[in-house]
This record gives sequence, C-alpha cells and structure tokens, in this order.
Amino acid sequence: MNRYKSLTAAFVFTLLILGLSTAASAQWRDNRRNDDYYGNGRYNRSLNSAIRDLRSRSRNFERRLDRELDRSRLDGTRREDRINEIASQFARAAERLDREYDDRRDYRRSQDEARRVLQLGSQLERALGGFRLSSGLRSDWNRIRQDLRVLSNAFGGYYNGGYRDNRRGRIRFPF
Repeated sequence: MNRYKSLTAAFVFTLLILGLSTAASAQWRDNRRNDDYYGNGRYNRSLNSAIRDLRSRSRNFERRLDRELDRSRLDGTRREDRINEIASQFARAAERLDREYDDRRDYRRSQDEARRVLQLGSQLERALGGFRLSSGLRSDWNRIRQDLRVLSNAFGGYYNGGYRDNRRGRIRFPF
C-alpha cells in the first residue's frame, strides 16, 4: 500500500512539474521574434518605426530624385514633371499616414492612408522603370521598398514592387 502511495505521489508530482513548465512557457515570449507579427497578424512592433522611416525616407528620396532628374536627359520633359509629382504625392501620403497612425496603432483610422501610400509607391516604381538610378538613390529606394512591404503585411495589403499582377493585369490591394 505504501508503494502505491509513493508511486501515485511521484506521478502527481511529475504531472504538476510538467503542467507548470507548460504554463510558464505559454507566458514566455520569444525575444528573437519581437519584431514579427503574432497573434492575429495585426500587431507589429516595427510598424511604427517603419511608418516613421517611410515618412523621412520618402521626403529625402523626393529631394534627391528631383536633383538627379535635373541633371539627367529627362530635365525639362513631361516625364520628369510626372515623376516629380508622383514622388511629391508619395511623400505627402507617407506624412499623412504617419500623422494618422501616430503611435495609437489604430489600423482602421489609417487604413485608407496606408492604401494610398502603397498605391503611390507602386506608381512611383513603375514611373522610374526605365530610368537608371544612381547607386545612392537605388539604395534609398530599396529601403523604402522594405518599409512598403512591412506596411503591406501589417495592413493586409499587397505590394508587389510596382509590377502588374499577371492574373488581372493591375496592381492588387485586397483590403
């Protein structure tokens, strides 16, 4: 009888230890994944910094692009004016998105601005299609593309780098 009591006590103790470790691991967050999406996919720590970076990078990109276009063969053409206008709209849209999002993590309030930024980013990339960017400007645009992908993932959008969706022949934004 004593033997059964000690086996039962050992079994209960083992279950208790396993239960506590499971409960503790459910409370622990993997620190390597703090910047990833988790839960319902709507929360991302890096989203706020991506929006702020996008605001400043788009404004700097607009200025640098204007200077580079002024020194190119496109200077004085309608295409230059169109590219500059899209870049300006893109920078203003990124500024509005930053203002609407503003650390509140309010997705519904800033969803239209996010859609506009993604659309203008795709337009700008298409407009720059045949234009050879300097290495510095290309590097700036690649960082902007990364921010646009973060934005697209966070808002459930679709950013394909300014290229057309082969199935429908247009840029897709499913939200």
